[in-house]
Amino acid sequence: MSTSTDSRVEFSFGGRQLAGRVVRRQPIADVRGPDTLLVVDVDGLTYRVTESEAADPDR
Repeated sequence: MSTSTDSRVEFSFGGRQLAGRVVRRQPIADVRGPDTLLVVDVDGLTYRVTESEAADPDR
């Protein structure tokens, strides 16, 4: 999935399904390979989730 800033994404956090707006993207690399860390605003709180774990709510 390719997201841009201001995109909406859904992701699982603490057993709950959350949705919010991407406010920042940060490239990261780990043992799985390159990925992007998304900073997502959900009702005024920010969460960090990898792009590979986020889903486009319109799909």
